[in-house]
Order: sequence, then structure tokens, then C-alpha cells
Amino acid sequence: MSSSSSRSQSGEQRVAKFETFINDVLKDSLRQISAALDVINDQISELEDVRNTVDTMSRLAGELPAGKPLKTRVNVGCDFFMQANADVRTFLVCVGLGYYVEYTRDETLAHVRVRTKLLKERADDLRDKGARVRAQITLALHCIQAEQGL
Repeated sequence: MSSSSSRSQSGEQRVAKFETFINDVLKDSLRQISAALDVINDQISELEDVRNTVDTMSRLAGELPAGKPLKTRVNVGCDFFMQANADVRTFLVCVGLGYYVEYTRDETLAHVRVRTKLLKERADDLRDKGARVRAQITLALHCIQAEQGL
């Protein structure tokens, strides 16, 4: 009798260890991966906005008569706008850590293209890592079911 009760108790302990591992380690890892993926997707979205802005400004500047500046309104804070003349020959692009580089239109688009490619590769790696963690959770749940004899 004591042998079967010690087996069931050790089985319950193994199930508790699996549940603790799933909840404390695997699910936390999955949350971290999801948060990192959200950050990368936001960065990709910002880069697409930059590409669209550069294309739009270049198109608008091309439609203007020669020598006429592109006029725009700029928000200077608290929804207070001022008229500005935009020079669309060059663009200031944030390259990270608060540093900006002045690029031409083609250089800006090349920068956006390369950066987007790198971020998409990183996002794919994170998705693969998330899939592996979800597979580990599924495997641990199957181990729990096997241990409980379900």
C-alpha cells in the first residue's frame, strides 16, 4: 500500500514540477518573445512610414514647377502649425541612438530597404523561437497527461 501511495505522490510531484516549469519558464519566455516581436514590428512599420513619406514628398516636389519650393505645415508643438518650405533633395534619417544622417532620396530608400530586411529576418527568428517554445509547452502538457494516465 505504501508503495502505490508513494508512486502517486511522486507522480503528483512530477506533474507539479511540469506545471511550474510551464507557467514560470515557458510562458514567461513566450511573453518576452512576443514583446520583442511587437517592438520589431513597430520598427518595421515606422520604416514603411519613412519610405512612404519619402516617396510622397519626392512625388509632390516633382509635380511643382522648377524653382518653386514645396510648402508644407509643420507641427511645432501643442498642435500649433507653421508653414515651412521643405527641401526634398535630402532627408535626415535616424540611424539609432539619437544620431541622424543626411541622405539623398535614393540613399534613404536603400537604408530603409536594408534595415527592413534585417528587421524582418530578426522577426522571423523570433517567430521560430516562439514556435519552439509553444512546442515545448505542448510536449510538457502531453507529459502531464501521460503522468496522470489520461
